[in-house]
Amino acid sequence: MKSSSARTWAYVACQVGGWGFYATFNSLLTLLTPRPDIWASWWVLCLCGALITHLARRGLPLRAWARLPVSRLAPRVFLTAVGLGVTQNIAAFGLSTSVLGVFTPEDASPMGFLISGFIWTVMMTLWLLLYFGVHAVEQARAMELERWKLEAAAQASELRFLKSQLQPHFLFNCLNSVRALISEDPARAQQVVTRLSTLLRHALTSREKETVPLAQELQVVRDYLELEGVRLESRLRVREDVEPAALPLAVPAMLVQTLVENAIKHGVAQLPEGGEVAVSARIQEGVLLLEVSNTATPAARPVEGSGVGLHNASERLRLLCGADASLHLDRTRTSLTTARVRIPLPLT
Repeated sequence: MKSSSARTWAYVACQVGGWGFYATFNSLLTLLTPRPDIWASWWVLCLCGALITHLARRGLPLRAWARLPVSRLAPRVFLTAVGLGVTQNIAAFGLSTSVLGVFTPEDASPMGFLISGFIWTVMMTLWLLLYFGVHAVEQARAMELERWKLEAAAQASELRFLKSQLQPHFLFNCLNSVRALISEDPARAQQVVTRLSTLLRHALTSREKETVPLAQELQVVRDYLELEGVRLESRLRVREDVEPAALPLAVPAMLVQTLVENAIKHGVAQLPEGGEVAVSARIQEGVLLLEVSNTATPAARPVEGSGVGLHNASERLRLLCGADASLHLDRTRTSLTTARVRIPLPLT
């Protein structure tokens, strides 16, 4: 988005350039008429037009109108153009008769007054179209920038996921667990390999989707918890409380998985006796509320670098769902840490 100073200079340039061009064009045409001496009057009239449009810009909510759809913007443009055209026509008539002496009130005809009003209305329409056109281009550029920021954040999230979850020690632990299970419990070993394959496939294809249904996200979380359960065994306890109505709703891909990963890595895994990870989702007053809680210890302190994943998740949430979406980490209870997510509905 342009800075305030740059936007002001662009506006001044458009005002001076547009009205200056119109004044120059009409001045040159006047030199070809029987009254070449009135060429300067066009500069006065165009200066009046610039003043009226400037006051309209200051007094009317044009910037708010620029965000309206065309069906709602068009009537406002038409009525505003007529109003500004009539105002400019009256001002031009008064200046031409009382100040500039171009003609006397007796010389004016109703038809000439109407034609002049029509011409000034057309000029005001062009001014408004130029104004909203500039804002449309600016908004399109801002949306393109947000899209690129979203793609960059999504790629960064995927890279961080691959770096943190698929590190050599993570794969080493999984493979060791599979090796131990092959002889002890071959069926479970097959399940672990399947879940690991599913998790890898989801991670590698997540860049293609900005959002996924909550049901699909929870399945990825279950695969991840199953793998961690092989390593942590009875130290990891899982509880899930999700409203059925929330399952089809779209959430940012890998959001819940990131919160669960953070809960295990910096919570349950740090406790010798282990702990519980609870995932809940419900709809309340048009908002999807997600919570991921984990057992904590009073002596626990944030691990260095633990905020990177949450910061990235919060940024992706903002880009995908808007400023009303939020991610908050609640540590008010010494024995429990809860990550709370609010997503306004619907998310498209």
